Amino acid sequence: MSNHRIHVPTPDDMNYHEAAQVERVKRAMALIDVGDIIAIVESRLAAEPDPRSHPLFPVINFLLDRQAAMDGGAFWDAWKQRCLVAIDTATDDLLERED
Repeated sequence: MSNHRIHVPTPDDMNYHEAAQVERVKRAMALIDVGDIIAIVESRLAAEPDPRSHPLFPVINFLLDRQAAMDGGAFWDAWKQRCLVAIDTATDDLLERED
């Protein structure tokens, strides 16, 4: 017998529903194709009525010499956020189909 103080969780310590949900999400995310996420992002961008809220707006303004500088971090963050929301949407859609 080991005298190391290793914590072994009891059944009361484990949340089986949470563990099952984590596995469902992992399986759903493995099924998502990159093209599906791109399509979701592009669809949402096409539906955006105000071009100033498009993530490319500051880049294009910069390239057209209409603004002196642009924030690359903000550019990355805008695209990252849109992609994460699209991944969540695709994952939720797959999980709903599974139910």
